[in-house]
Amino acid sequence: MADVQTLLRDLRSGAVPSSDLVGTLAVPLHAVDADTPVHEIEPLFLDPALLRIGVIDRNAANRIGLITRSRFNAAMAGRLGYGRAVLTRRPARAVADWEPLVVDASSPVVEAALLAMARPPESRFEDVVVRSDLWSATGTAELVHSLAAALADQGIRDRTTGLVNRHFLEHTLASWAHEIRGSRQRLAVTLIDIAGFGLLNAAHGLPHGDRVLASMAQALTGAYPGGCVLGRLGDDEILVVAVLPAVPDERAREVAEELRQRALRTLAATPPGFADGEWPPVRAVAAVSLQAWADGPLLLQELHRDMRRKKAERAPIRPRPGLESGS
Repeated sequence: MADVQTLLRDLRSGAVPSSDLVGTLAVPLHAVDADTPVHEIEPLFLDPALLRIGVIDRNAANRIGLITRSRFNAAMAGRLGYGRAVLTRRPARAVADWEPLVVDASSPVVEAALLAMARPPESRFEDVVVRSDLWSATGTAELVHSLAAALADQGIRDRTTGLVNRHFLEHTLASWAHEIRGSRQRLAVTLIDIAGFGLLNAAHGLPHGDRVLASMAQALTGAYPGGCVLGRLGDDEILVVAVLPAVPDERAREVAEELRQRALRTLAATPPGFADGEWPPVRAVAAVSLQAWADGPLLLQELHRDMRRKKAERAPIRPRPGLESGS
């Protein structure tokens, strides 16, 4: 229980990422009146696709009962096998669970999963009712699966930018380097460095620096093709990794340069919400592997060597019209 409450607290504080809303998982409930005889409900469960029934109390519009298939079967079996004989003429209200977990359709699925798992062991895996214009429900299994996916995603994401973290970038480089072996493909990498990021944080505060990083990450994500992987490599560094098709060496270098220039163009102008002096300039360098062979650590070394050289030369950090000849 304590672990669940800790996760729930972390979710609300932002430590566990939110996800889709419960309404995206919920399925509309087949609803019956609370006075419907049980013998009229039994045929409904002959449909294997029907997993649960909502029970509506006309005297309490905001109250709903839930009859799941497993609950109904257990009730009809009853003690010593006499459940059906005892209940067949009783109303649906007699077999309904009138205290199901109810969440709003606008609740994150992660929070609903945590609430479901916080229930006592005997009811932990009962279905969850979803409140909206029409009553609906979802299974706890679906919610827990979403929770697991969110926690797994948290392990590869940088919280400030939403981009993948350094560990995942290194894994991607290694994986893609293995995949291009024997082909004519190659890897292209672009390193973007925020100039004077430490001074920016000192002048405007760490929250402002985080806002700059998040804005840059969002802009770059929209600027690059979907097949690219973007991640936060260091405090003030963003890396873009792409697989290039089979092209000659000269064309591969041109494409790498185009990817580098795309970063500079995307981040050149100060976006809305930032005043003069609040949006820092950036530098970018690019590298491309050989055909059919790439080494992730070597590519990163090349990028950082070129970046150090660029910083030492105090090269222009705003994009120029057309493509530059070097990185």
